[in-house]
Amino acid sequence: MKTRPWLPYVLPMAVYMAFLTMQSSTNLLWLYPVKVLVVAALLWWFRREYIELRPAWSWLGIAVGLLAIVFWIALDSYYWKTSEAQLAFERWISGVMKWPAPTGGLSAPFDPTTITPLLLRYGFITCRVAGAVLVVPVMEELFWRAFAIRWLVDENFQSVPVGRFTWSSFAITTVFFGLEHDQWLVGLICGALYNWLLYRTRSVWACIIAHAVSNAALAAWVLSRGDWKFW
Repeated sequence: MKTRPWLPYVLPMAVYMAFLTMQSSTNLLWLYPVKVLVVAALLWWFRREYIELRPAWSWLGIAVGLLAIVFWIALDSYYWKTSEAQLAFERWISGVMKWPAPTGGLSAPFDPTTITPLLLRYGFITCRVAGAVLVVPVMEELFWRAFAIRWLVDENFQSVPVGRFTWSSFAITTVFFGLEHDQWLVGLICGALYNWLLYRTRSVWACIIAHAVSNAALAAWVLSRGDWKFW
């Protein structure tokens, strides 16, 4: 990897995003486990390349993770998501241009309680939680906080100390982290919080803890309330 040091950080994220382009409520049952397994396998394959990962407990990471998910849930009904804005724009354009209005609307969120038999249902839910808590935080934080935020300082990113601050790298990673999510506004807030945590602790691992806590808290909310739109 000496000639392509970026590959272990970028490839898992790129594969994950490629799966997202294929994902829908009709194929989520089988595609999500495949996505998680493939990304987890890549992270394991490249594990020796992640020299920034130094496992350590972080109470601040836990606090930031919980704060992030409070914003994620509390602000949900107060702004248009990317998909909602896109649909509204398509309808507006259709009205202005006198084109046929787009048929249908946003697809209903996938409800895993409709899965039968029960063993398959609980297996999927277990996989969904494990992917959100154990795989996605590692993948995303390695990409955003270990690679991208340093690469924006210097293309030789491994020469940049973890936690080096510049306004441009902070702003760009915050914006693109937000735009990566359909819930773009709270994505921006969470991206800023995770970036701040990186600067405060100089630890990618603390950011992984925060992200994992956020996703675990969101999973607990979803499962206890049946609020499947967050999944």
